[in-house]
Amino acid sequence: MKFKCIRLLKTALFGLGIFLLLPTIGRAEPWMGELAIRDDLVWREARPGNYGTVHYFLDEDRNEQVPFDVLVQVDADGHAPSELQVEVFTNLNRRDHAKVWENVNDAGRPSSYYMTYPMTHVGRVGNNELYKTTLAATRAGAYRLTGRFRIGNGPWRWHNDFKTDGQMQRDCAVVVSPRKVLNLTLYEANPYVVEATSGGTGQQHSTLEDFTDHDRDGYDPFNLHYVRNTLGFNTLWLMPIFPNTKERLDPDQGRRVENYSPGSPYAARDYWSVSERLSEGGTSESALREFGYLVGKAEDLDLNVFIDVALNHAGRDVIFGQGAADLGLVSQNEARQPVARARPSWSTSKSNYRSHASDERDIAEYAPADRLGEHQWYDAGIDWYFGDYSSLGPKPGQGHDTSRGRAEDERDLLYTDLDPTGGHDFEVENIWNYFAYLFPYWLDKTDNKLDGIRADFAQGLPPQAWEYIINKTRQKKWDFIFLAEALDPDPIRYRVARHFDLLTTVDHWLYRNSAVTMSQLVRSLEQEANIYGYNAPVLRNGTSHDEEGNPDAWLMMSRYAVAAALPGAPMVYMSQPLGVGNKVDFQYSWQNLADYWSRSNAKVFEMYHRINTVRDQNAALRSTNRFFLTKQRGGGFNEAIFSVARWQDDNVLLVFVNLRDQQVGPETFAVPGNVPLDANPAVRYQVRNLVADDPAAVLWPEPRTANDIFRSGVHVHFSSPNEVQYLRLERVR
Repeated sequence: MKFKCIRLLKTALFGLGIFLLLPTIGRAEPWMGELAIRDDLVWREARPGNYGTVHYFLDEDRNEQVPFDVLVQVDADGHAPSELQVEVFTNLNRRDHAKVWENVNDAGRPSSYYMTYPMTHVGRVGNNELYKTTLAATRAGAYRLTGRFRIGNGPWRWHNDFKTDGQMQRDCAVVVSPRKVLNLTLYEANPYVVEATSGGTGQQHSTLEDFTDHDRDGYDPFNLHYVRNTLGFNTLWLMPIFPNTKERLDPDQGRRVENYSPGSPYAARDYWSVSERLSEGGTSESALREFGYLVGKAEDLDLNVFIDVALNHAGRDVIFGQGAADLGLVSQNEARQPVARARPSWSTSKSNYRSHASDERDIAEYAPADRLGEHQWYDAGIDWYFGDYSSLGPKPGQGHDTSRGRAEDERDLLYTDLDPTGGHDFEVENIWNYFAYLFPYWLDKTDNKLDGIRADFAQGLPPQAWEYIINKTRQKKWDFIFLAEALDPDPIRYRVARHFDLLTTVDHWLYRNSAVTMSQLVRSLEQEANIYGYNAPVLRNGTSHDEEGNPDAWLMMSRYAVAAALPGAPMVYMSQPLGVGNKVDFQYSWQNLADYWSRSNAKVFEMYHRINTVRDQNAALRSTNRFFLTKQRGGGFNEAIFSVARWQDDNVLLVFVNLRDQQVGPETFAVPGNVPLDANPAVRYQVRNLVADDPAAVLWPEPRTANDIFRSGVHVHFSSPNEVQYLRLERVR
């Protein structure tokens, strides 16, 4: 039994295991606070750093960097600035030295995970001294930042040990993502279903061969070329490819029984192999070869490939797998052993979700063990134990003792002590290292060609564990992308955004709703910007493997046109362009889309291709610059028409989408003066619809000046239901 320290791991020190026994310090005593981040690209007015998050994007291959200032205020109780030493303490750019734990006294060394940077006194704010230093984000990763000061040679005092507005202050997260995140357009596919033939049994399911030229069964409505060239998407998201569990808990019988066929792929049996079902050869070896071939062919087409992974839960019969043997956690002979039997302490206890299972009988029956009856994944018989932390627990009103935290607890505190001097929890460290090796392993298996993951129930891991996993993976491939399924209330989603590159929307229902209004869409978008920061990318979709669809393929195309006109990443599920209205079951029975593939969908496919092409060719649609357009007469939105101005430099697009499956009347929209048009009277503009049958055709009888456009607005006429207009304003003289 491992000794567990009951002392709190200070948020300020990011999991470093340092415990400062300071008294509560009021403003009459020395104080540090008002941490802020300021830059010339995003946060010109500064972003509060007390539990703040900033997102930056760069291309390491082009040696891009993002400079930013860190500011903090100090009240030194009468001591002169010359008597103070003030520093930033951060692991920014240090992903290659990522560690589970590091002593604070080791910071600043060549191999350290954390570094210190001196701050310079630059003035006063009221009674406080203002300090600043300039850093630069140069390497993609998930980082944390705080400040500290000392008077003379006295003890260090940390920003996170002081209060603001009665609350202890916390660290700032700096998420540095690959720039290509901003360009993603995603197509999600279930590899068992996407090209399955009719019949309804496991004999008709599709395989990885169906994605490539290895498909030789004479039936080929779908393949990589369809995703990349017919529809124009640049990223393929595959639902889980791992072998799934063969058993599940039957709550009525109170025992484990044979799993459904095919069963959920989100309850893995082996994270380190490809399911034998996914190859016509019927072996894990042939499936691995086909997966490697698929990823290679996708790269030839400039198509990213993401795999879908659930890290907080697995099947009860999950084995250690090859990764555990590679890390020396088990011998090669033990790699096929079930974790539950050989190492139950890797699992959560059924009697106390804040501790290891003591033996196999004590393993929680299903995941997530801390959410009572809110989520019940009966095939997920392993809830991995990543340690005890403040946001581990139920949501309000769901019961359980929440004195040590609950799902919405935003302190980000680890209670498991990873400091060797306090009783190191080796099993927690083993779990962190086990999963931090997973994606480098799959990069090795794909010649470094795999491009990213979608993390199922991403909130199910402590933030520090995700940061470690992300930074260890980026040692192998700097532009590997992490997409999070982020569910539940705003605080939970905000917490996940503090380390992930891309977040899913919770408002997907709006993007399949036939009666959605412009006001509903704007409220959702503004709320997301308020939660994550206006430049944090959000994935927007109308349906997925978990959701119902809408049987009107044209209406769903128009919803995709809305998502593609916004910052972030638009996404479709494989059923959406086909007009599938029901949820496509992936767990309880074998499914196929054969009937839908037989229908005439070519014109719908062509519209997806046009939208994706325009998005790819126009940086304005990928920028953060946007202004939602109101009616010229009387103001307010036309609730039946999505309307937005998007621009980057002098590239200006006005996007209008008929949200109805019927024709709506013409409307004139006001164009605000902050849209960057040249006001020189000698300059004229003409407009083209870039997604029209003839995108070269001009739409105005005569070119117009910017002043005329601002004064008279833009008249929009739709000739068909769910019509899409991506209007580009172009100088003609």
